Amino acid sequence: MLRCPYMFRPITKKDLTQLLAIEKATHIVPWTEDTFKVCFNAGYFGWAIEIENNTVGFIMISMQRDECHVLNVVVQHTHQGKGLGRQLMEYAMLHAKQQGAAIVYLEVRRSNSRAISLYRKLHFHQVGERKGYYPTVAGLEDALVFAKSLIED
Repeated sequence: MLRCPYMFRPITKKDLTQLLAIEKATHIVPWTEDTFKVCFNAGYFGWAIEIENNTVGFIMISMQRDECHVLNVVVQHTHQGKGLGRQLMEYAMLHAKQQGAAIVYLEVRRSNSRAISLYRKLHFHQVGERKGYYPTVAGLEDALVFAKSLIED
């Protein structure tokens, strides 16, 4: 019997240790435990992507009326380049559309060319930028703001 190599499941506060480990291994300036707690307490939600019962990535979104905001999407380095980030994005966008969202927004580091390429393949368009938005080891980095309409899908 052929099995899907990965599965999605909702993330909860119980996943905090795993989420922090993925963050620390992947991001220059990772989210902190407090950041995750604020997101969970605010009612934001997301999904983990698992391979053989191991969490290898996740996405967290917020929903406000007819808007979805992708707050964070991460795939472990060893699993990047396999389409898992795309799967997480598509899964979240489908959920957002089913919940009545008309548009999805996200910010991305100007230097994150792999993520920018993915977002463009998913038909996101740059709609702005935020100067000095992301902290880095050496200071601040600009964020590019992308948006995608869910109405035309």
